[in-house]
Amino acid sequence: MFSIKPLFVVFILLISVCQPAQALSQQWFSPSDNFDIQTLSEIYPNDTHFIWLKNQQLTVHAFDALDFIASAPRHGLNANKYHLSKLNKLDPRQDLPSAKRFEFLLSDGLLKFISDLKVGQFEASVVDPDWFIPQATFNAVNFLQQAILQKHLKDELNSLIPNTDEYRLLTQTLAQYQSYAARGTWKTIPTSPLLRVGTRHPNIALIRARLAYEDPFLSLSTKQKATKYDEILEQAVRNFQRKHSLKVDGLVGKDTINAMNISAQDRVKQIQIALERRRWMPKELGARYLKINLASYQLSAIENGEEKLAMRVIVGHKKRQTPSFTANMRNLVFNPYWNVPEKLARLDLLPKQQANLNYFYSNDIRVFTREEGRKIEHNTYSIDWKSVSHLNFPYILRQDPGEHNALGRIKFMFKNPWGIYLHDTSHRALFSKDKRSLSSGCIRVADPIGLANFSLSNTPEEKILDLLESDENKGLMVDNLLTIYAVYFTVSIEQNRVRFSPDIYQRDYRIAKLL
Repeated sequence: MFSIKPLFVVFILLISVCQPAQALSQQWFSPSDNFDIQTLSEIYPNDTHFIWLKNQQLTVHAFDALDFIASAPRHGLNANKYHLSKLNKLDPRQDLPSAKRFEFLLSDGLLKFISDLKVGQFEASVVDPDWFIPQATFNAVNFLQQAILQKHLKDELNSLIPNTDEYRLLTQTLAQYQSYAARGTWKTIPTSPLLRVGTRHPNIALIRARLAYEDPFLSLSTKQKATKYDEILEQAVRNFQRKHSLKVDGLVGKDTINAMNISAQDRVKQIQIALERRRWMPKELGARYLKINLASYQLSAIENGEEKLAMRVIVGHKKRQTPSFTANMRNLVFNPYWNVPEKLARLDLLPKQQANLNYFYSNDIRVFTREEGRKIEHNTYSIDWKSVSHLNFPYILRQDPGEHNALGRIKFMFKNPWGIYLHDTSHRALFSKDKRSLSSGCIRVADPIGLANFSLSNTPEEKILDLLESDENKGLMVDNLLTIYAVYFTVSIEQNRVRFSPDIYQRDYRIAKLL
Protein backbone atom coordinates (compact mmCIF):
# COMPACT_ATOMS: atom_id res chain seq x y z
CA MET A 1 0.00 0.00 0.00
CA PHE A 2 1.32 3.44 -0.93
CA SER A 3 2.29 5.66 2.08
CA ILE A 4 2.22 9.48 2.06
CA LYS A 5 4.45 9.78 5.18
CA PRO A 6 7.78 10.08 3.26
CA LEU A 7 6.27 12.75 1.01
CA PHE A 8 5.04 14.64 4.07
CA VAL A 9 8.55 14.58 5.63
CA VAL A 10 10.10 15.86 2.38
CA PHE A 11 7.48 18.62 2.24
CA ILE A 12 8.27 19.72 5.82
CA LEU A 13 12.02 19.72 5.09
CA LEU A 14 11.50 21.85 1.98
CA ILE A 15 9.46 24.36 3.99
CA SER A 16 12.18 24.58 6.66
CA VAL A 17 14.89 25.17 4.03
CA CYS A 18 12.89 27.90 2.28
CA GLN A 19 11.91 29.67 5.50
CA PRO A 20 14.09 32.64 6.56
CA ALA A 21 16.16 32.32 9.74
CA GLN A 22 14.04 32.50 12.87
CA ALA A 23 13.90 36.02 14.27
CA LEU A 24 15.70 36.54 17.55
CA SER A 25 13.45 36.49 20.56
CA GLN A 26 12.36 39.94 21.77
CA GLN A 27 12.78 38.84 25.39
CA TRP A 28 16.52 39.58 25.24
CA PHE A 29 16.09 43.17 24.06
CA SER A 30 15.33 46.33 25.99
CA PRO A 31 13.52 49.11 24.06
CA SER A 32 16.24 51.56 25.16
CA ASP A 33 18.96 49.45 23.49
CA ASN A 34 17.99 50.58 19.99
CA PHE A 35 19.07 47.27 18.46
CA ASP A 36 19.10 46.66 14.72
CA ILE A 37 17.39 43.27 15.09
CA GLN A 38 17.24 42.58 11.36
CA THR A 39 21.02 42.96 11.03
CA LEU A 40 21.67 40.91 14.18
CA SER A 41 19.56 38.10 12.71
CA GLU A 42 22.09 37.87 9.86
CA ILE A 43 24.85 36.77 12.23
CA TYR A 44 22.79 34.83 14.80
CA PRO A 45 21.05 31.75 13.37
CA ASN A 46 19.14 31.28 16.64
CA ASP A 47 18.87 32.36 20.26
CA THR A 48 21.36 29.80 21.49
CA HIS A 49 24.27 31.02 19.36
CA PHE A 50 27.14 32.93 21.01
CA ILE A 51 30.04 34.78 19.38
CA TRP A 52 31.63 36.59 22.33
CA LEU A 53 30.95 34.31 25.28
CA LYS A 54 31.89 30.76 26.22
CA ASN A 55 30.14 29.37 29.27
CA GLN A 56 29.07 32.99 29.96
CA GLN A 57 32.74 34.06 30.13
CA LEU A 58 34.26 36.68 27.82
CA THR A 59 36.51 35.29 25.10
CA VAL A 60 39.70 36.95 23.82
CA HIS A 61 37.68 38.17 20.82
CA ALA A 62 35.22 39.84 23.21
CA PHE A 63 38.00 41.76 24.96
CA ASP A 64 39.37 42.86 21.57
CA ALA A 65 35.92 44.03 20.48
CA LEU A 66 35.36 45.98 23.71
CA ASP A 67 38.78 47.65 23.45
CA PHE A 68 38.04 48.61 19.87
CA ILE A 69 34.68 50.20 20.74
CA ALA A 70 36.37 52.06 23.61
CA SER A 71 38.68 53.69 21.03
CA ALA A 72 35.74 55.43 19.31
CA PRO A 73 36.47 58.90 20.81
CA ARG A 74 39.94 58.83 19.22
CA HIS A 75 38.17 58.79 15.85
CA GLY A 76 35.69 61.51 16.74
CA LEU A 77 32.85 59.08 17.50
CA ASN A 78 30.76 58.60 20.64
CA ALA A 79 31.47 55.22 22.25
CA ASN A 80 28.09 55.19 23.99
CA LYS A 81 26.37 55.14 20.60
CA TYR A 82 27.89 51.64 20.46
CA HIS A 83 26.60 50.66 23.94
CA LEU A 84 29.97 50.90 25.75
CA SER A 85 28.62 52.19 29.08
CA LYS A 86 25.90 49.50 29.10
CA LEU A 87 28.42 46.79 28.27
CA ASN A 88 30.72 47.93 31.08
CA LYS A 89 27.86 47.67 33.58
CA LEU A 90 26.67 44.22 32.50
CA ASP A 91 28.04 40.99 34.02
CA PRO A 92 27.27 38.11 31.62
CA ARG A 93 28.14 35.60 34.39
CA GLN A 94 25.16 36.74 36.44
CA ASP A 95 22.46 34.84 34.54
CA LEU A 96 21.40 33.83 31.04
CA PRO A 97 19.38 37.01 30.30
CA SER A 98 22.44 39.14 31.21
CA ALA A 99 24.64 36.97 29.01
CA LYS A 100 22.24 37.22 26.07
CA ARG A 101 21.87 40.99 26.40
CA PHE A 102 25.65 41.44 26.64
CA GLU A 103 26.12 39.27 23.56
CA PHE A 104 23.66 41.23 21.43
CA LEU A 105 24.78 44.63 22.73
CA LEU A 106 28.38 43.88 21.78
CA SER A 107 27.50 42.63 18.30
CA ASP A 108 25.11 45.50 17.60
CA GLY A 109 27.58 48.11 18.88
CA LEU A 110 30.53 46.67 17.00
CA LEU A 111 28.63 46.41 13.71
CA LYS A 112 27.51 50.04 13.98
CA PHE A 113 30.99 51.24 14.95
CA ILE A 114 32.86 49.52 12.14
CA SER A 115 30.31 50.81 9.62
CA ASP A 116 30.54 54.39 10.93
CA LEU A 117 34.34 54.20 10.99
CA LYS A 118 34.55 52.88 7.44
CA VAL A 119 32.01 55.00 5.53
CA GLY A 120 30.64 57.56 8.01
CA GLN A 121 27.75 57.94 10.41
CA PHE A 122 25.53 59.84 7.98
CA GLU A 123 24.37 59.60 4.40
CA ALA A 124 26.53 62.36 2.95
CA SER A 125 24.09 63.72 0.37
CA VAL A 126 21.35 64.01 3.02
CA VAL A 127 23.24 65.89 5.74
CA ASP A 128 25.21 67.94 3.18
CA PRO A 129 23.05 68.56 0.08
CA ASP A 130 26.04 70.27 -1.59
CA TRP A 131 28.14 67.07 -1.45
CA PHE A 132 28.14 65.23 -4.80
CA ILE A 133 31.06 62.84 -4.30
CA PRO A 134 29.75 59.23 -4.30
CA GLN A 135 29.90 57.66 -0.85
CA ALA A 136 31.25 54.12 -0.64
CA THR A 137 29.16 51.22 0.64
CA PHE A 138 30.35 48.74 3.21
CA ASN A 139 28.87 45.44 4.39
CA ALA A 140 29.70 45.38 8.09
CA VAL A 141 28.08 41.96 8.58
CA ASN A 142 30.27 40.30 5.93
CA PHE A 143 33.36 41.96 7.37
CA LEU A 144 32.61 40.85 10.92
CA GLN A 145 31.74 37.30 9.89
CA GLN A 146 35.14 36.98 8.23
CA ALA A 147 37.01 38.82 10.99
CA ILE A 148 35.80 36.61 13.84
CA LEU A 149 37.15 33.55 12.01
CA GLN A 150 40.68 34.93 12.27
CA LYS A 151 43.00 34.26 15.19
CA HIS A 152 43.67 37.93 15.95
CA LEU A 153 40.43 39.91 15.75
CA LYS A 154 42.26 43.05 16.91
CA ASP A 155 44.35 43.11 13.72
CA GLU A 156 41.25 42.73 11.55
CA LEU A 157 39.48 45.59 13.30
CA ASN A 158 42.52 47.86 13.19
CA SER A 159 42.69 47.36 9.42
CA LEU A 160 39.62 49.60 9.19
CA ILE A 161 41.60 52.61 10.48
CA PRO A 162 43.11 54.69 7.64
CA ASN A 163 46.87 54.28 7.61
CA THR A 164 47.81 57.75 6.37
CA ASP A 165 49.77 60.67 7.81
CA GLU A 166 46.76 62.92 7.25
CA TYR A 167 44.48 60.73 9.36
CA ARG A 168 47.06 60.35 12.13
CA LEU A 169 47.56 64.12 12.32
CA LEU A 170 43.82 64.74 12.45
CA THR A 171 43.27 62.22 15.24
CA GLN A 172 46.30 63.56 17.17
CA THR A 173 44.88 67.07 16.88
CA LEU A 174 41.49 65.80 18.06
CA ALA A 175 43.14 64.27 21.14
CA GLN A 176 44.88 67.58 21.90
CA TYR A 177 41.66 69.58 21.78
CA GLN A 178 39.79 66.94 23.75
CA SER A 179 42.43 67.39 26.47
CA TYR A 180 42.02 71.19 26.33
CA ALA A 181 38.27 70.78 26.73
CA ALA A 182 38.79 68.39 29.66
CA ARG A 183 40.94 71.05 31.36
CA GLY A 184 38.05 73.49 31.18
CA THR A 185 39.15 75.29 27.97
CA TRP A 186 40.40 78.91 27.94
CA LYS A 187 38.95 82.20 29.16
CA THR A 188 37.14 84.51 26.78
CA ILE A 189 39.18 87.54 25.70
CA PRO A 190 37.16 90.79 25.76
CA THR A 191 37.09 93.22 22.85
CA SER A 192 40.13 95.48 22.78
CA PRO A 193 41.78 98.04 20.51
CA LEU A 194 44.26 96.80 17.92
CA LEU A 195 47.27 95.36 19.76
CA ARG A 196 50.82 95.33 18.40
CA VAL A 197 54.38 94.91 19.68
CA GLY A 198 55.09 97.46 22.39
CA THR A 199 51.42 97.85 23.42
CA ARG A 200 50.41 97.46 27.06
CA HIS A 201 46.87 96.23 27.77
CA PRO A 202 45.19 94.03 30.43
CA ASN A 203 43.98 91.63 27.67
CA ILE A 204 47.56 90.70 26.82
CA ALA A 205 47.82 88.44 29.88
CA LEU A 206 44.66 86.62 28.72
CA ILE A 207 46.09 86.32 25.20
CA ARG A 208 49.30 84.81 26.60
CA ALA A 209 47.30 82.28 28.63
CA ARG A 210 45.15 81.41 25.61
CA LEU A 211 48.09 80.88 23.25
CA ALA A 212 50.04 78.91 25.85
CA TYR A 213 47.53 76.06 25.43
CA GLU A 214 48.85 75.43 21.93
CA ASP A 215 52.33 76.97 22.22
CA PRO A 216 54.34 75.35 25.07
CA PHE A 217 57.36 77.53 24.26
CA LEU A 218 55.33 80.63 25.12
CA SER A 219 54.42 79.33 28.59
CA LEU A 220 58.08 78.61 29.35
CA SER A 221 59.64 81.76 27.92
CA THR A 222 57.57 84.65 29.29
CA LYS A 223 55.77 85.72 32.44
CA GLN A 224 52.17 84.71 32.00
CA LYS A 225 50.75 87.80 33.71
CA ALA A 226 52.86 90.28 31.74
CA THR A 227 50.68 92.92 30.06
CA LYS A 228 53.21 94.15 27.51
CA TYR A 229 53.06 92.82 23.94
CA ASP A 230 56.63 91.64 23.27
CA GLU A 231 58.36 89.96 20.31
CA ILE A 232 57.97 86.45 21.76
CA LEU A 233 54.21 86.92 22.02
CA GLU A 234 54.13 88.35 18.48
CA GLN A 235 55.68 85.16 17.10
CA ALA A 236 53.08 83.09 18.95
CA VAL A 237 50.34 85.29 17.48
CA ARG A 238 51.73 84.84 13.97
CA ASN A 239 51.82 81.05 14.44
CA PHE A 240 48.21 81.15 15.62
CA GLN A 241 47.12 83.29 12.66
CA ARG A 242 48.83 80.96 10.20
CA LYS A 243 47.15 77.92 11.77
CA HIS A 244 43.71 79.54 11.71
CA SER A 245 43.72 80.96 8.15
CA LEU A 246 44.02 84.57 9.30
CA LYS A 247 46.12 87.37 7.88
CA VAL A 248 49.61 86.73 9.29
CA ASP A 249 50.62 90.21 10.47
CA GLY A 250 51.20 89.80 14.20
CA LEU A 251 48.44 92.32 14.95
CA VAL A 252 45.73 91.25 17.38
CA GLY A 253 42.48 92.64 16.02
CA LYS A 254 38.84 91.56 15.91
CA ASP A 255 39.29 88.49 13.67
CA THR A 256 42.22 87.13 15.68
CA ILE A 257 40.42 87.58 19.01
CA ASN A 258 37.26 85.94 17.59
CA ALA A 259 39.33 82.92 16.53
CA MET A 260 41.01 82.74 19.96
CA ASN A 261 37.58 82.78 21.61
CA ILE A 262 36.29 79.71 19.78
CA SER A 263 36.09 77.14 22.56
CA ALA A 264 38.00 73.88 22.71
CA GLN A 265 34.65 72.03 22.63
CA ASP A 266 33.73 73.76 19.36
CA ARG A 267 37.14 72.92 17.89
CA VAL A 268 36.59 69.28 18.90
CA LYS A 269 33.29 69.28 17.04
CA GLN A 270 34.95 70.90 14.01
CA ILE A 271 37.58 68.14 13.89
CA GLN A 272 34.91 65.47 14.34
CA ILE A 273 33.09 66.87 11.30
CA ALA A 274 36.33 66.84 9.28
CA LEU A 275 36.87 63.18 10.20
CA GLU A 276 33.29 62.39 9.22
CA ARG A 277 33.72 64.08 5.84
CA ARG A 278 36.96 62.20 5.33
CA ARG A 279 35.07 58.91 5.77
CA TRP A 280 32.76 59.96 2.93
CA MET A 281 35.70 60.21 0.54
CA PRO A 282 36.73 57.36 -1.79
CA LYS A 283 39.42 55.21 -0.21
CA GLU A 284 41.52 55.32 -3.39
CA LEU A 285 41.79 58.73 -5.03
CA GLY A 286 43.91 57.60 -7.96
CA ALA A 287 47.53 57.90 -9.04
CA ARG A 288 47.11 61.50 -10.21
CA TYR A 289 44.50 63.89 -8.86
CA LEU A 290 43.74 67.47 -7.85
CA LYS A 291 42.32 68.14 -4.41
CA ILE A 292 40.67 71.54 -4.06
CA ASN A 293 39.69 72.45 -0.52
CA LEU A 294 36.95 75.05 -0.94
CA ALA A 295 37.04 76.05 2.74
CA SER A 296 40.78 76.86 2.78
CA TYR A 297 40.98 78.13 -0.83
CA GLN A 298 43.83 75.73 -1.64
CA LEU A 299 44.58 73.38 -4.54
CA SER A 300 47.03 70.47 -4.31
CA ALA A 301 48.21 68.40 -7.28
CA ILE A 302 49.10 64.88 -6.19
CA GLU A 303 51.02 62.22 -8.11
CA ASN A 304 51.78 58.80 -6.61
CA GLY A 305 51.01 60.09 -3.12
CA GLU A 306 53.36 63.10 -3.39
CA GLU A 307 52.30 66.73 -3.61
CA LYS A 308 53.78 68.12 -6.82
CA LEU A 309 52.08 71.50 -6.86
CA ALA A 310 50.14 73.74 -4.46
CA MET A 311 48.42 77.04 -5.09
CA ARG A 312 45.74 79.43 -3.92
CA VAL A 313 42.30 79.36 -5.52
CA ILE A 314 39.22 81.56 -5.62
CA VAL A 315 35.85 79.82 -5.16
CA GLY A 316 32.17 80.71 -5.37
CA HIS A 317 30.77 83.35 -3.06
CA LYS A 318 28.10 82.54 -0.50
CA LYS A 319 25.15 83.10 -2.86
CA ARG A 320 26.77 81.08 -5.68
CA GLN A 321 28.58 78.38 -3.80
CA THR A 322 30.91 75.88 -5.42
CA PRO A 323 29.63 72.37 -4.60
CA SER A 324 31.74 69.43 -3.44
CA PHE A 325 32.14 67.17 -6.46
CA THR A 326 34.44 64.84 -8.38
CA ALA A 327 35.12 64.77 -12.12
CA ASN A 328 37.80 63.77 -14.61
CA MET A 329 39.60 66.55 -16.44
CA ARG A 330 39.05 66.22 -20.19
CA ASN A 331 40.84 69.07 -21.97
CA LEU A 332 42.46 72.47 -21.67
CA VAL A 333 41.54 75.52 -23.73
CA PHE A 334 44.21 78.14 -24.40
CA ASN A 335 43.20 81.77 -25.02
CA PRO A 336 39.55 80.89 -24.38
CA TYR A 337 36.41 82.72 -25.28
CA TRP A 338 34.15 83.38 -22.30
CA ASN A 339 30.57 82.46 -23.04
CA VAL A 340 28.96 84.43 -20.24
CA PRO A 341 26.37 82.38 -18.28
CA GLU A 342 22.89 83.79 -18.83
CA LYS A 343 22.22 84.51 -15.14
CA LEU A 344 25.55 86.25 -14.70
CA ALA A 345 24.98 88.28 -17.86
CA ARG A 346 21.59 89.51 -16.61
CA LEU A 347 22.45 90.15 -12.97
CA ASP A 348 26.13 91.16 -13.05
CA LEU A 349 27.17 92.49 -16.43
CA LEU A 350 24.00 94.25 -17.55
CA PRO A 351 24.13 96.77 -14.64
CA LYS A 352 27.79 97.52 -15.47
CA GLN A 353 26.91 98.22 -19.10
CA GLN A 354 23.98 100.40 -18.08
CA ALA A 355 26.25 102.42 -15.79
CA ASN A 356 28.96 102.74 -18.47
CA LEU A 357 27.95 102.36 -22.12
CA ASN A 358 31.60 101.68 -23.03
CA TYR A 359 31.86 98.72 -20.65
CA PHE A 360 31.21 95.90 -23.17
CA TYR A 361 33.35 97.48 -25.88
CA SER A 362 36.34 98.23 -23.61
CA ASN A 363 36.22 94.71 -22.18
CA ASP A 364 35.97 92.91 -25.56
CA ILE A 365 32.45 91.65 -24.84
CA ARG A 366 30.36 90.96 -27.93
CA VAL A 367 26.57 90.82 -28.04
CA PHE A 368 24.50 88.26 -29.97
CA THR A 369 20.93 87.08 -30.37
CA ARG A 370 19.85 83.73 -31.70
CA GLU A 371 17.45 83.96 -34.63
CA GLU A 372 16.19 80.92 -36.57
CA GLY A 373 19.07 78.84 -35.23
CA ARG A 374 21.76 81.41 -36.16
CA LYS A 375 23.72 83.73 -33.89
CA ILE A 376 23.41 87.35 -35.02
CA GLU A 377 25.94 89.87 -33.68
CA HIS A 378 24.83 93.35 -32.65
CA ASN A 379 26.71 96.61 -32.23
CA THR A 380 26.76 97.33 -28.49
CA TYR A 381 26.21 101.04 -29.16
CA SER A 382 23.07 100.42 -31.21
CA ILE A 383 21.15 98.94 -28.26
CA ASP A 384 19.12 101.06 -25.85
CA TRP A 385 20.49 99.42 -22.67
CA LYS A 386 18.33 101.56 -20.40
CA SER A 387 15.25 99.80 -21.77
CA VAL A 388 16.68 96.33 -21.04
CA SER A 389 16.08 94.71 -17.67
CA HIS A 390 17.25 91.51 -15.99
CA LEU A 391 13.72 90.17 -16.60
CA ASN A 392 13.83 91.02 -20.30
CA PHE A 393 17.33 90.18 -21.53
CA PRO A 394 17.34 88.53 -24.99
CA TYR A 395 21.09 88.70 -25.54
CA ILE A 396 24.00 86.24 -25.49
CA LEU A 397 27.32 87.68 -24.32
CA ARG A 398 30.75 86.42 -25.33
CA GLN A 399 34.11 87.84 -24.36
CA ASP A 400 36.99 87.47 -26.83
CA PRO A 401 40.39 86.07 -25.81
CA GLY A 402 42.87 88.63 -24.56
CA GLU A 403 44.08 90.57 -21.56
CA HIS A 404 40.55 91.50 -20.44
CA ASN A 405 39.15 87.98 -20.63
CA ALA A 406 37.66 86.91 -17.27
CA LEU A 407 38.98 83.36 -17.79
CA GLY A 408 42.54 84.56 -18.31
CA ARG A 409 44.69 82.58 -20.72
CA ILE A 410 43.73 78.96 -19.86
CA LYS A 411 40.63 77.09 -18.76
CA PHE A 412 40.52 73.48 -17.57
CA MET A 413 37.43 71.55 -18.66
CA PHE A 414 35.60 68.58 -17.12
CA LYS A 415 32.07 67.29 -17.44
CA ASN A 416 29.73 68.35 -14.61
CA PRO A 417 26.08 69.44 -14.30
CA TRP A 418 26.87 72.95 -12.99
CA GLY A 419 29.00 74.23 -15.86
CA ILE A 420 31.94 74.66 -13.50
CA TYR A 421 35.54 74.70 -14.68
CA LEU A 422 38.95 75.77 -13.43
CA HIS A 423 40.48 78.82 -15.06
CA ASP A 424 43.05 81.58 -15.01
CA THR A 425 41.88 85.15 -14.33
CA SER A 426 42.75 88.66 -15.39
CA HIS A 427 42.22 89.83 -11.78
CA ARG A 428 45.45 88.51 -10.25
CA ALA A 429 45.38 90.82 -7.22
CA LEU A 430 42.45 88.87 -5.75
CA PHE A 431 44.75 85.96 -4.84
CA SER A 432 46.43 88.14 -2.21
CA LYS A 433 43.19 88.29 -0.23
CA ASP A 434 42.75 85.94 2.74
CA LYS A 435 39.02 85.48 2.11
CA ARG A 436 38.64 84.27 -1.46
CA SER A 437 35.00 83.20 -1.89
CA LEU A 438 34.58 85.72 -4.71
CA SER A 439 33.58 83.92 -7.92
CA SER A 440 30.24 82.92 -9.41
CA GLY A 441 30.93 79.22 -8.80
CA CYS A 442 33.90 78.43 -11.04
CA ILE A 443 37.35 77.97 -9.51
CA ARG A 444 40.13 80.41 -10.39
CA VAL A 445 43.71 79.15 -10.01
CA ALA A 446 46.76 81.20 -9.05
CA ASP A 447 49.30 79.27 -11.16
CA PRO A 448 47.55 78.27 -14.41
CA ILE A 449 50.78 77.48 -16.28
CA GLY A 450 52.01 75.22 -13.49
CA LEU A 451 48.63 73.47 -13.45
CA ALA A 452 48.71 73.12 -17.23
CA ASN A 453 52.13 71.48 -17.05
CA PHE A 454 50.87 69.03 -14.43
CA SER A 455 47.63 68.31 -16.30
CA LEU A 456 49.36 67.77 -19.66
CA SER A 457 52.11 65.59 -18.22
CA ASN A 458 53.21 64.28 -21.62
CA THR A 459 53.24 67.67 -23.34
CA PRO A 460 56.49 69.68 -23.43
CA GLU A 461 56.33 72.97 -21.53
CA GLU A 462 57.58 74.77 -24.65
CA LYS A 463 54.48 73.70 -26.58
CA ILE A 464 52.22 74.99 -23.81
CA LEU A 465 53.98 78.37 -23.80
CA ASP A 466 53.83 78.56 -27.61
CA LEU A 467 50.06 77.97 -27.51
CA LEU A 468 49.64 80.75 -24.96
CA GLU A 469 51.79 83.21 -26.86
CA SER A 470 50.00 82.51 -30.15
CA ASP A 471 46.90 84.34 -28.84
CA GLU A 472 44.85 81.79 -30.79
CA ASN A 473 41.95 79.87 -29.31
CA LYS A 474 43.17 76.25 -29.24
CA GLY A 475 42.64 73.15 -27.13
CA LEU A 476 44.55 70.06 -25.99
CA MET A 477 43.15 66.82 -24.61
CA VAL A 478 44.40 65.49 -21.26
CA ASP A 479 46.22 62.26 -22.06
CA ASN A 480 46.71 60.90 -18.51
CA LEU A 481 43.72 60.34 -16.24
CA LEU A 482 43.45 63.28 -13.84
CA THR A 483 40.63 63.27 -11.31
CA ILE A 484 39.41 66.40 -9.57
CA TYR A 485 38.05 66.37 -6.02
CA ALA A 486 36.49 69.63 -4.85
CA VAL A 487 35.99 69.08 -1.12
CA TYR A 488 34.99 71.06 1.95
CA PHE A 489 37.19 70.63 5.02
CA THR A 490 37.37 73.38 7.64
CA VAL A 491 40.10 71.33 9.35
CA SER A 492 42.74 70.11 6.92
CA ILE A 493 46.35 69.00 6.71
CA GLU A 494 48.51 71.23 4.53
CA GLN A 495 52.27 70.72 4.32
CA ASN A 496 52.04 68.34 7.31
CA ARG A 497 50.42 70.99 9.50
CA VAL A 498 46.89 71.28 10.80
CA ARG A 499 44.95 74.24 9.47
CA PHE A 500 41.57 75.55 10.66
CA SER A 501 39.42 77.48 8.20
CA PRO A 502 36.16 79.41 8.66
CA ASP A 503 32.90 77.68 7.79
CA ILE A 504 32.35 80.01 4.82
CA TYR A 505 29.32 78.13 3.47
CA GLN A 506 27.87 77.07 6.85
CA ARG A 507 28.07 73.42 5.78
CA ASP A 508 29.72 72.33 9.02
CA TYR A 509 26.97 74.09 10.93
CA ARG A 510 24.34 71.81 9.38
CA ILE A 511 26.21 68.67 10.47
CA ALA A 512 27.15 70.04 13.90
CA LYS A 513 23.45 70.11 14.82
CA LEU A 514 23.28 66.34 14.20
CA LEU A 515 26.35 65.35 16.22
